[in-house]
This record gives sequence, C-alpha cells and structure tokens, in this order.
Amino acid sequence: MRCSATLWRVRRGGPFERGSLLFEGSEGGWVLLATFPYPVKLKIPFGNKLLDAVCLVPNKSLTYGIILTHGASGDMNLPHLMSLASHLASHGFFCLRFTCKGLNIVHRIKAYKSVLSYLKTSGEYKLAGVFLGGRSMGSRAAASVMCHSEPDHADDFVRGLICISYPLHHPKQQHKLRDEDLFRIKDPVLFVSGSADEMCEKNLLEKVAQKMQAPNKIHWIEKANHSMAVKGRSTNDVFKEINTQILFWIQEITEMDKK
Repeated sequence: MRCSATLWRVRRGGPFERGSLLFEGSEGGWVLLATFPYPVKLKIPFGNKLLDAVCLVPNKSLTYGIILTHGASGDMNLPHLMSLASHLASHGFFCLRFTCKGLNIVHRIKAYKSVLSYLKTSGEYKLAGVFLGGRSMGSRAAASVMCHSEPDHADDFVRGLICISYPLHHPKQQHKLRDEDLFRIKDPVLFVSGSADEMCEKNLLEKVAQKMQAPNKIHWIEKANHSMAVKGRSTNDVFKEINTQILFWIQEITEMDKK
C-alpha cells in the first residue's frame, strides 16, 4: 500500500490523523511526525446493522492486530485511540478502531464479538492473532468477549487484553466490583490506569490482579483520573507514556511467540 508525505500547519496542539499522516505540535507550527498508509474505512456487519470502523494497515506483511474501541461516550475518533492506533501501526501492527455507541454493556459485547469474528474470517487481512483492547466501557466489553470466547479459540487467535482505564467500579461504589470476567481470563492482560481514577481505586485493582489466573501487568499513570488527565502534564505527554507502555507489552508477547 502506497504512502505519501505532506506537511500540514498545526492549528492547535494534539495528535491529528490527516490522510496518511499523524501530527503533533503547537499552534501555527509545521511538523511531520510520521507517514502511514491512508486509513481504510470499513463497515462491519452486526446483525441487521453495520458498525463504522477504521483500520491502519502497515506497509509490511501482517502478523498481529489490535482492536480498539471507546468508552461509554465518544466514538472511535477519540484522540487517544487515534494516537495509540497510529503509534502501534508505525511499529508494524495492524490496528482497527470501531464505534458502538450506547450504555448497554450486552449490546457492546455483541458488537465487539462481531468485529472479532470479522477479523478472524477476513480474507483480506490474514492475521496470526489479535489483541483485544478498549478504553473504560470498551475495555470491559473486550474483557467479557475474551473470557467467554477463549474455549472456542484453541488456535490462540486472541493473544491478550489491553484495558485502558478499566471501570472496576462506579465512583464511590467500591463495594460493587466488576471483576467477575477478569477472573475467568487466562491469556495475558495489561491494565493502564490512573492512580487517581475515581472508577478504579488503586489498591482494589492490585488486589484483583493478584487473584487473577491470567498473567497480568498494571502500569499506573501517576495522578491521572479516569479520563487520563494529569494536572501539570500535557495530553500528548500522557499519550506518549501510555502508547509506549502498550507497545512494549505487545512486543514482549509477540517476541515470545517467535521463540
């Protein structure tokens, strides 16, 4: 797939997905951060509907992919999901983001299953395996898909789970934990959470992680809330830390697969 390179004037700080490019910078500056293949827009069958999705396909033979989706609000164009997908794609990983709006977790889980099935059976994108991921409610849906589909995936197509701001509990309701699905998972899990997340108390997630049968890792973003906002740090700086940690974790697992 052909790439192109162009310079754009940045109108405001933050990452941008413009055709084949991702940009960061201050207002008025000219900056070229990286070149990528043009994003491919997809319509994924989901019952009698279609889910909107976008994938970034690296200019190399495909091996592993990552599925990402948003939380209870927003959509697949959440700046952090765009930044993360672009970062992973720049290191050779196929990345698919999709939108499924609504607060019904059962609906979100079914939609996620449809996306996973689409990639597994795709004749165009022949992947050896995928990592399921999401932010907040999206990560909760991904966890449910993973724990209920593992017995059907004897071929190890699903390699791991990435939970960004996993909503372990409602604010101020630490007595009602959403941990049942986490205990059923057997494949590797990465949690990236803020140490000040009002929906994931630090000591509670650490206790849950200790009880999980799956190998797991927690990376804490110091002083970050559920939205990953940190007073005194730029959004891009926080994104960079998160993206770096997720890439490193994925690379660790995929390198082990080669041995």
